[in-house]
Amino acid sequence: MFLTIVSGTRGQGKTTLVRQYVADAVAAGRSVGGVVSPAVFEHGERAGYDLLDLRSGRQRPLARVVTSPAETPTIGTFRFDEAALAAGNAAIVSAVQDGLDVIAIDELGPLELEGKGWAPALAFALQACRTEQELVVAVRASLADKLPVRFPSSLWEHAKRLSPAANPRS
Repeated sequence: MFLTIVSGTRGQGKTTLVRQYVADAVAAGRSVGGVVSPAVFEHGERAGYDLLDLRSGRQRPLARVVTSPAETPTIGTFRFDEAALAAGNAAIVSAVQDGLDVIAIDELGPLELEGKGWAPALAFALQACRTEQELVVAVRASLADKLPVRFPSSLWEHAKRLSPAANPRS
C-alpha cells in the first residue's frame, strides 16, 4: 500500500489538492473512493463542511458551526452529523474492501485523534489496504506528527508528502 499525506495550514487548500489528485487519478484510469470535506461558506464566512462521497458523488452536510446556545459542539465550534460520519466511514471501508486504486480521507484532525470521525475507517484502511492501493489523507501540518502515534503503521515513515500552494483556498 502507498500512503500519500497532504498537509498544510487551515484554509490553505488541502481539500482542493486532494480533489485534484483524485481527478488526476480518474483521468489516468484509476478507480477512486473515500471522502473529501469541502468547506461551506455563508455570507463570506465558513459555516461548516459537507461530506462528498467520491465514489457515489453524493454530497451531504457533515459539520456546521454551532450558532445556538442549545447546541453542543462535537469539537471546536462545530457540530458533526453522526449519520454523515457513519456514511463517510462506510464509504472509506467499502473503497478499501472493493479494491479501489485510490482511497481519500479528508480531513484527519482533532476528532480522529480522539478516536472519532474517520478514525475507525483510517485504522481499517491502514491494516487492510492491498499492496497496489493508495491511501491519500489530508491533515493539518500541526497535527501530522500525531497521526503515527495514534494510528501506528510503518507506512507513515515511507509516505509521499504533498502540500498545497501557499495561496489560501477551501
